[in-house]
Amino acid sequence: MRPFCTALDRALRRRLAAATVAACLLGALLPAAAGEIRHCRAAGVTVPMLMLVAAMFIGGFETRAADVGRALLRPGLLLAGLGVALVLRAVVLLGAERAAAGCWPDVREARWLVVGLALTAAMPVAGAAQTWGARAGGDAPLGLGLVLVTTLLSPLTTPLGLALAEEPESGGLRRALDALAHSDATCRFMALWVALPCLAGLLARRATRGLLSGRLRAALLPRLRLAGLLNALALTYLNAAGVAREIALRPEPRLVAVAAGCGALVCAGPFLAGWLATRRSPAPPAARTTLTLASGLNNTSAAAALAGAQFGGHPAVLLPIFFYGAAQQVLASFLPGLLRTPATPLPTCGDRVVEVPTPRSLPDFTRVW
Repeated sequence: MRPFCTALDRALRRRLAAATVAACLLGALLPAAAGEIRHCRAAGVTVPMLMLVAAMFIGGFETRAADVGRALLRPGLLLAGLGVALVLRAVVLLGAERAAAGCWPDVREARWLVVGLALTAAMPVAGAAQTWGARAGGDAPLGLGLVLVTTLLSPLTTPLGLALAEEPESGGLRRALDALAHSDATCRFMALWVALPCLAGLLARRATRGLLSGRLRAALLPRLRLAGLLNALALTYLNAAGVAREIALRPEPRLVAVAAGCGALVCAGPFLAGWLATRRSPAPPAARTTLTLASGLNNTSAAAALAGAQFGGHPAVLLPIFFYGAAQQVLASFLPGLLRTPATPLPTCGDRVVEVPTPRSLPDFTRVW
C-alpha cells in the first residue's frame, strides 16, 4: 500500500488544480449527496469543522522540526511574508468593496459579499502554497514557515485582517466587519479549530518520535499525506455542494456572476501585488517566488467553516469564498511557469556563454494543510 499511496499522492498533487475543479463540478452535479453531511450538527460542531481539524492536525504532524528550524533562522523573510499576506490582501479588498457595492443593487447582499471576501483575505496561508512553491522552484522552508506562522497566529491575525479591511465610510459594512473582528467567537474559532489542531499535530509527531520505529513512521507518513489531500478535496466537494444547493433554492444569476467576478479579482489582486512588491526585493529568487504564492493562496476551508459557524451558511457569504478558492488553484497552476527562475547566463572569454542553473529548493510534496 505504501508505493500506491505515494504514487497516488504525487499524481494528485501534480494535477491539483484539475482535481480541485473536478471536486467543484462533482459538488455542483451531486449537491444532495452532501446536503445531509453538511447539516449534521452535534453540540454546535459540523462535519466540515471536524474535517478542518483533521486537515490542520495532519499538516502539523507531517511537519519536521528541522524544516521549522530552517524557516525560523530567517525571521526577516517570515515577517515580510506575514506583511504581504495581511496588508496586501487588505489593500486589494478595499478596492473590491466599492466594486461589489456598485455591481449589486441590494445593499445588504452586497455587504455580505464583501464580508465573505474579507473572511477569505484574513485567513492564514494555505498549505497548497507548499505544493505550488515546489513546482515553481520556491523556497520550501520559507513556505513552510509562512504556513505554520500564519496558522498558529491566526487567532490574532484574522481579527487584525478583518479590522484592516474596514473602510471608514462604508456604514453598515464597517459595523459588520468591526463586530466580526472584535467578536470573541472569531478568535475562539481560529484558536480551537485551526491553530490548536496544528499545534497538536506538531506535538504529537514529537511525542511519538520515540514510540514509532523508523519503518513504521515511513509507512505511516505517506498514508497521512494522502489522507490529508483527500480530506482537502472532500472539503472542496462539500463547499461546492453547499453553494450549488443555495443557488438552486434561490437562483440569482447576477449575484452568482458578481460573486464569481469579485472572488476571482480579489484572488488575482494579491498575486499581482505580491509579485510587484517582491520583484525589486534583494531576496533570492526562490524566496520571491514563495512570497508571491503566499500572498494569494489562503485557507478557504477555514473561511467557509467560519462563515458557516457565524452566518449559518448565508449564500452571499459563501459564494465569494467558494469562487476565491477555485480561482486561486487555477491561477496558481499557471504561476509556476511564470515565476520559475530561468538559468542565469554568465559571459566568459570569447563568444562562449556558460549557463549556470539558479539553485532551487528541493521539491516538497509532503504537506497539505
